Amino acid sequence: MGITRRDFIKNSSILTTAFVVGFNIPIKGKAAAILKNNILEPNAFVQIDKDNSITFILGQAEMGQGAYSGLAQCIADELDAKWDEIVFKAAPVAPVYNKPGSTIMITGGSGTIRYHQENVRKVGAVIRLMLKKAAAKRWKVSLSDISTKDSYVTNTKTNEKFAYGDLVDDIQKMKLPNDVKLKNPKEYRLMGKPLKRHPIEVQEKITGKGIFGIDVRLENQKYAALIHPQVFGAKIKSYDDSVAKTMAGVLKIKQLPNNTIAVIAEHWWQAKQAVDTIVVQWDTGEFVKTSTADLKKEYRSYFEKDIHSMRKDGDTKKAIHNASHVVEAEYYFPFLAHAPMEPINCTVYHDKDKALLVVGSQMQNLSRDKCAQILEIEPQKIEYHNTYLGSSFGRRGAVNFDFIIDASYVAKNEPWPVMTLWTREDDIKMANYRPMAVSRAKMAVDNDGNITAFESDIVNQSITQGTIFEKFMFKNGIDKTQREGLENHPYKVTSHNLRAFCPQSPIPVLWLRSVGHTISAPIVENIIDQAAVASKIDPMDFRIKNLQDARFINLLKNVAKQSNWYKREKNSGYGVAIAKSFGSIVAYVVKVKLKEKDFKVEKVWCAVDCGYSFNPLNVENQIISSVNFTLGYVKYAEITIKDGAAEQNNFYDYNVARISDAPDSINVEIINSGEKIGGIGEPGVPPMFAAVINALYDVTGKRYTSFPIKLG
Repeated sequence: MGITRRDFIKNSSILTTAFVVGFNIPIKGKAAAILKNNILEPNAFVQIDKDNSITFILGQAEMGQGAYSGLAQCIADELDAKWDEIVFKAAPVAPVYNKPGSTIMITGGSGTIRYHQENVRKVGAVIRLMLKKAAAKRWKVSLSDISTKDSYVTNTKTNEKFAYGDLVDDIQKMKLPNDVKLKNPKEYRLMGKPLKRHPIEVQEKITGKGIFGIDVRLENQKYAALIHPQVFGAKIKSYDDSVAKTMAGVLKIKQLPNNTIAVIAEHWWQAKQAVDTIVVQWDTGEFVKTSTADLKKEYRSYFEKDIHSMRKDGDTKKAIHNASHVVEAEYYFPFLAHAPMEPINCTVYHDKDKALLVVGSQMQNLSRDKCAQILEIEPQKIEYHNTYLGSSFGRRGAVNFDFIIDASYVAKNEPWPVMTLWTREDDIKMANYRPMAVSRAKMAVDNDGNITAFESDIVNQSITQGTIFEKFMFKNGIDKTQREGLENHPYKVTSHNLRAFCPQSPIPVLWLRSVGHTISAPIVENIIDQAAVASKIDPMDFRIKNLQDARFINLLKNVAKQSNWYKREKNSGYGVAIAKSFGSIVAYVVKVKLKEKDFKVEKVWCAVDCGYSFNPLNVENQIISSVNFTLGYVKYAEITIKDGAAEQNNFYDYNVARISDAPDSINVEIINSGEKIGGIGEPGVPPMFAAVINALYDVTGKRYTSFPIKLG
């Protein structure tokens, strides 16, 4: 669909409509209006027009996880507005949209509802109170005579009504109240209810009206295709573009400073065809001699070298020496690509001292700042538009900003807006991967089935070292993502000796959905399972015995009941696992059937505690998504290295879960514990890895600790 440059370059402020009600609600709850340079800059704001339409501006990216629908549900409930008629828009880049307590405008860590629901609800509650006061003043009645529902204020004595839009002029003249109270759960109309996606979001996506990055069309827009190095760390020595220069539609060929070649053309396919004719001579460096086997050997060597202490308490050597049972295992986790549905893309228009940036990013202000750095202009001179994201799983939160850098260099000093579009092969072969990891673990148990020692070493590249996140996520040689779920596991253990190391490599790495928990949960929950079997205690009972948090125990009892755990079917494998991540706890029981040299996860039973479920249907959907997402990584997906390059290219050799892999049934039960709100987009992934391998042991008698799992 066509969108003009004029449409995009219009001032992002909607203050000119004159019917905007905006608020900045600080974390501590004191309301204040912010008006700077005639541009309203709230961290969540509502525009109420006189026609009674309500627009909600969101700083969080929508990448399929329900951010728009979920936050609109929260504000509509507190505002007593018609949820299905609220319109939402992506916010411009502004500090007030940052994650609370940080300097980053970010969507990630399953934090949309977790971090923003309270502030958003306060916005709705403040406006609702102001509308009630305005109506009471007009009718000259007390506040207790006023009710609100479906975007209308009602005089309960006379049944007279005002639409919210009728009171816009009144509330703009009022001071913001600072004594607002949020609804209690008994008063919720929408929150806690299983609502489907917002109808406007659904309509935009199924009709094509919603704009994803790949849909952007600007006046005189051009397209760029790229040549990236195939060997990691390789540099361009020379290239022959003589054929490409003569091809139809080709406008310009550029060597970018990051050892990438770009062809700009009238149409993307013309650019891609031209790229395929360019012959490049590469300086591949020493890494060209590297393979996955070499990396495994190197990683194992660090177990005996300068590995860093993550957690050390008690005396593991003594505990292991005196133990009744000792179990141990080595684990291998391959590099994993995100492979989001929408190919990576970014559109930039550089016009002297200003620019336009249109992209789906999880970190809007950082993406804008990186673009500004390359274009050598002030960040405030960039008009930024964040589109829908065609899934991400972390890929569009790249800490090296690779696709932003490519697009910015491509468009720098060019007379046209240029969309730089990666192919699927570009992203699979030269992506930012979930780090490869090698780990070993050992656990000791006494005669009574108590865990007396837990040792674990883990080696994988740091995601945050050398990035802006290093200062608070990389300390004492250990990446925070190596720690999560490992050093803070939930079990009662007398002694620990946990260590980690981060090797250096030219292979770029990045967080993948659930980040370090995709490694720590399989380690912890598998070694726990081994310890249970060695102790001749049922794996469910062993966990319950060695846990101390009632939330974990309640979830395990729930899945035991759901799955009829203690009367399990014969000739099937059953596995249990539980893990906490991003503030939420998820427990699984899975049932596995062997099928020749393959296996099928037939049934999954899940219990989840995210504190409070604002939308149970979305929670269920995210768990189902997590189950199927994880099965692809358990059974198929891996990036392997040969001659310094990734061997995989596209979905024909980088396999993800197919519909035939989906379980016959996935049952989800939600426990509202009332504890602190947790996330839900990621917590369903980590324990699924472990539940499957534990189920496979149950049916085969063999421990599978290397991913992806091959039964042959």
